[in-house]
Amino acid sequence: MALLAAAAVAAWALRSTGLYVFTAHESEGLNTVILLMGSIYSVMFAFVIFVIWTQFTDVENFVMRECNSLSDLLRFSEHLDDEGRRAVRRAVGDYAHAVLKSEWRSLSARRRDQRCEKAFAEIVDAVLSARRSTAEEEAAFQRLTDIAQHAGQHRDERITKSLTRIPSTLISLVHTMARVLLLLVFVYPFHQWLAGLACFMLLALVLFLANLVMQDTDNPFEGVCNVSPEPFGDLLQ
Repeated sequence: MALLAAAAVAAWALRSTGLYVFTAHESEGLNTVILLMGSIYSVMFAFVIFVIWTQFTDVENFVMRECNSLSDLLRFSEHLDDEGRRAVRRAVGDYAHAVLKSEWRSLSARRRDQRCEKAFAEIVDAVLSARRSTAEEEAAFQRLTDIAQHAGQHRDERITKSLTRIPSTLISLVHTMARVLLLLVFVYPFHQWLAGLACFMLLALVLFLANLVMQDTDNPFEGVCNVSPEPFGDLLQ
């Protein structure tokens, strides 16, 4: 709001400097440049949002796939002996608790969570350590190892997507184009300065909201729109 107020004062002050008299002779050229810059910005922003939203939904999908695999792990562990079943259930519960407690914050800061890495390794150890004294337990063991492998793959894909962010150069390009658009509208020779100010403020608001959406969805673990860790909480019930 402070910047918009400063822009309003500057626009009013520049009316007496002759700037808008000068730009009035170049209004046709300014129209062309504004149209070109707006078209390039819209294409660039659409591309960035598409990439970000794809990554965002990928993280959500891999969360669901990983939790589905862990749920299958709990279900098939019922065919193990009591000790093996308890070990698998305890390992899955400890892992889900670790994810809920610390991993979301770590991924938000673009860091791997070593506690969760260790907790998932304990799930694999619990599966591989299960005793197989009957044919049923042997079949369950084979199925559990396959499920654990799939869960590990989904986890690796989830972590990779979670740690991916927009390159800083691409963010700088989008921001630079937005500033150029604002500058061009600011110096455009509107017949009424209040109309020009209203158009400038409207464009500034739209560009601010566009940047907010871009920055918010780029980090799927904080902000307004987030990937929910609720599927991991369901594993603890």
